[in-house]
Amino acid sequence: MKALRFLIPVVLLIAAVGFTAGADAPAIGQPGSLLEPYGLIDAALRASTNADPSGDIYFGASQGLFNGSRWGLRGTEDLGGGFKAIYALEGGVILPVGVIDQQGQLFGRQAWVGLKSDYGTLTFGRQYGTFSDAIGAGDVFGTGHGNLGNGSATNYSSSDGVNFFFAQQMGFRWDNSLKYDGSFSGVAVGVMAATENIPGGSVTTDGFIDKNAMISGKLGYNSKDLPVSGAVGVQYEADATYNHHIALGGGLKYALDATDAVYLFYIHSEFDAGFVRISPNNSEISTGGKGRKDDIVNLAANYYVMPSLNVIASFYFDYGTYVFQNSDDGQRYSGLLVADYYLSKDFDVYLGGWYTQFIDSFLQTADGGNQFKGYSSVFSVIMGTRFRF
Repeated sequence: MKALRFLIPVVLLIAAVGFTAGADAPAIGQPGSLLEPYGLIDAALRASTNADPSGDIYFGASQGLFNGSRWGLRGTEDLGGGFKAIYALEGGVILPVGVIDQQGQLFGRQAWVGLKSDYGTLTFGRQYGTFSDAIGAGDVFGTGHGNLGNGSATNYSSSDGVNFFFAQQMGFRWDNSLKYDGSFSGVAVGVMAATENIPGGSVTTDGFIDKNAMISGKLGYNSKDLPVSGAVGVQYEADATYNHHIALGGGLKYALDATDAVYLFYIHSEFDAGFVRISPNNSEISTGGKGRKDDIVNLAANYYVMPSLNVIASFYFDYGTYVFQNSDDGQRYSGLLVADYYLSKDFDVYLGGWYTQFIDSFLQTADGGNQFKGYSSVFSVIMGTRFRF
């Protein structure tokens, strides 16, 4: 019966769109139509060292390296005068065990509706953060930041989820959010506000943030005439007791040619002591008595050895202060190398490996919902495949 309650709204939506689609609109299921089903499956086998307190090797099925598996519905309707109505409903799936990802939310990846025109795009609902978009301008994996987790051996095969390297520092998706994105002569601008939707949670009318709320913004540049593009961003939050979190950073991309590029991003994230994330659905951390600071740098590049073979190399560094309530600072280094071969534009296979080194307080602390078991390093090898539909 629970499954039926989830499926009924989807069936009704499909039926309604099917009856109301105009004769001049693209066919149902086609890009630009009122109803376009889509999805992606990324699945893999993975082996990791130091998988438990005894130092055993983990081997088994896992979510993929590049993307979280998902399915969704999206659509567009031309309203005339240069305006379009748009929406997206997207749910995540933890593929190895077939359960709903993102805290069990049916459309936990995206659920928004909006209006698009030459003046920009305005959307409301659950959606990706503006600050995360700015960092993604310099990420080899794009605004999705890939599916590489924090290095813990159990991360990809558990319900704890993925992307904690990014999500714990800035929130990945935001409930109850209003977002604007615009691009004018290559200059990209974006602003966003989100609340927990509880009494006292709001962004005040005078432009300052109230408790249980977040505001963020970005400024970027992307021109076909220049090989350099990027964005900078800022995010500010206040929890229910006015503890604060601020994140600053940006991403930069240098295109070597039409397919190959070098990428760089930087994040400075600073949590007050006792900060409590405004919503568990945003996937941020909550701090204890000493707060936390992180400075994160990522340098990466991709190179197509041949038209169907892309090689990606990436190096991460995180310097943390008072990592999860400990008195010691800590560092984390992680290097990734992966070869990705496309059998078609919608189907590829890949083989990769990464090594992560933990120093000082990163060793024993819960980072992104997982334990490092006291071991100073984790090495993983992954073999997987992606299919887009």
